[in-house]
Amino acid sequence: MSKKEQEENIDLIKYLSSLGYAKNKAKTYVRLGFVKVNGKEINKLPYLLKENDIVKIEKKEEKNYNIHIVYEDEHYLVVDKEAGLLTISTSNQTKKEEDTLYKRVRAYLNHKHEYAFIVNRIDKETSGLVIFVKEEKLKEQLQKDWNTIVKKRNYIAIVPGVITKKGHIDNYLYEDKMTFTHSTKVGGKRAITDYFPIKNNHQYTMLNVEIKTGRKNQIRVHLKELGYPILGDKKYGSKINPLKRLALHHDKISFLDPISNKTLTFTSTVPKEFYDLFH
Repeated sequence: MSKKEQEENIDLIKYLSSLGYAKNKAKTYVRLGFVKVNGKEINKLPYLLKENDIVKIEKKEEKNYNIHIVYEDEHYLVVDKEAGLLTISTSNQTKKEEDTLYKRVRAYLNHKHEYAFIVNRIDKETSGLVIFVKEEKLKEQLQKDWNTIVKKRNYIAIVPGVITKKGHIDNYLYEDKMTFTHSTKVGGKRAITDYFPIKNNHQYTMLNVEIKTGRKNQIRVHLKELGYPILGDKKYGSKINPLKRLALHHDKISFLDPISNKTLTFTSTVPKEFYDLFH
């Protein structure tokens, strides 16, 4: 879309704002390379326009990076990971070839001349919220005190059988040489899980699960050792898999943002197939 000739020296973002574009959107358009001055793509700010400069905004066709964005600003990118997709590769030999959420997000942000740093991870078989940031310093700030600044980490899980009361689990977890996680009363790393039933029928119970610590396979191990392995969790003893996936979804996270010193909360819609089991 062509814009009229600029009549006086003015900052590019201020000029675009005068045309009705929100400042954040104008800055995003510049980063994406949508803004041209006298036919030349502008992707660095600040930029001062000269008299009679001709400004055009030409939106490019966006490539499909196959990511579901929940939220994005100049600091954060929060995405909804699908079940069955690795968050990030754990093998040096397969990093280049393997499809991961991190690889998709990095391609998306690199296209906008931005960087991708991952803050939290969830299991390959689990779906739901994963947080990325665009500056390494912010990633380090968040990860340094992650268990302190996180206010809430909620998951939805479906287990076989009927659970009617809420519960609290507080023990220790350790991982054996076969990468299988176990709980113990001593040693290992402390793991705290709270849960309460949301729905149940004669076959299944849907649980709201809140973790106070983020240990590997924490929810899966705790529910398995209660005698209620999550549906589809063959690794931890499930014998049935009606959804053809692990019935675990990370649906809510709140944490203290070190930039604004305010609590940020993000939510994800629970997959429809979870509710279908209760019709």
